Amino acid sequence: MPDYEHLEKGKKEARIGLDSEQDIINRINLDEEFHNKLKECLIKLGFDVRGRLKARKDEIKIDIFIQINEQEEIGASIKSSTMSSFHQLDRRRLEEWKSLLNMPEDVFETIKEAILRIAKNFRAKFILEKDRDEIKKFFTNHLSEVINEIFRKGEKMLKLLIINDKRKRRLYIFRMDDVIKFLIKNALNNLHFTEKGIIKLGEFVSIQRKGGNGKHITIPKTDWSHPGNQLQFKFSPLKFAEYVESAGVIDFCVINY
Repeated sequence: MPDYEHLEKGKKEARIGLDSEQDIINRINLDEEFHNKLKECLIKLGFDVRGRLKARKDEIKIDIFIQINEQEEIGASIKSSTMSSFHQLDRRRLEEWKSLLNMPEDVFETIKEAILRIAKNFRAKFILEKDRDEIKKFFTNHLSEVINEIFRKGEKMLKLLIINDKRKRRLYIFRMDDVIKFLIKNALNNLHFTEKGIIKLGEFVSIQRKGGNGKHITIPKTDWSHPGNQLQFKFSPLKFAEYVESAGVIDFCVINY
């Protein structure tokens, strides 16, 4: 896919997300029916809700905060989508993951070579067959750390995952703890690679080179310092929500709007 198409797609997804966050805040604060449905949902999910909910935007990491009683606010991560595609969860330099996970040098070099291989030729395989056992073993041993990091990033107040299906005008609401526990188990049972060598942590999370080699960047894309040479984690929110809805593997609520 040409670079400008990646950029336009990214901008469109960003606009969808921002619009959704403010719309949800407005509905919580101003729409009595929506407010009451959400309140019932949070009680069902085990939160200590007392009095009226109040929502606000967060300017740092968490998408929105919802005040559930006089002493407590909970954070929510919102994933909005109009299709069953993968959305970016996290992207950062491989050196950060090396430090965070105490990554062995040989694993670091294998993933670095994979990133640069795709930078040179986007049709190439990411993780080669000869390296897959090593990479699978490493991520299997660090699944809990990885899944927690890409979904929560150390934010202890991040208690909810809200998936907004804009096609059906439907919100799926989950406890973040439940989501993380399920995804760890799902990945543990099914960590595999696509034909192109992209790492799949179960059915809903993938790992690949970030890409997006914008023409405004003068650094060669095969230079390790190029911003496209990051490790990117992607998540399929609608596929996850629809699976949970059909399989009933964790508690959740649905609010139609």
